[in-house]
Amino acid sequence: MFEKKIRLEKNFLDYVPVRKVEWERDEQGKVYLKKEKTRNKLMKKIIDLFNRSHFINLHLDQLGTSAWLLIDGKRKVREISEMMKSEFSEDLQQLEERLGFFFVLLKKNNFIDLTQ
Repeated sequence: MFEKKIRLEKNFLDYVPVRKVEWERDEQGKVYLKKEKTRNKLMKKIIDLFNRSHFINLHLDQLGTSAWLLIDGKRKVREISEMMKSEFSEDLQQLEERLGFFFVLLKKNNFIDLTQ
């Protein structure tokens, strides 16, 4: 399997994440992202034959839920991490590293865009 590499031209913390997929909250208040399984019409018909959902649901943990709720298309990753610092008992550098990994995974799987 080939891995798609994400190249960032400047400091990652200066990027603005923008949501690209639908999302909902479950009973516990955690976010889950909904991504369409396929755009192929034939595959959609096959999915319908087996009475399955057309979406993949990705359930986020507490850190992911908090970060997702703070994404508004205007805040930079740095601002989101600073807002989350009071909620999580991690030092800012460790939190920024975890958020960086989280946002790169979301970008890699087309759940968000990262704009400058």
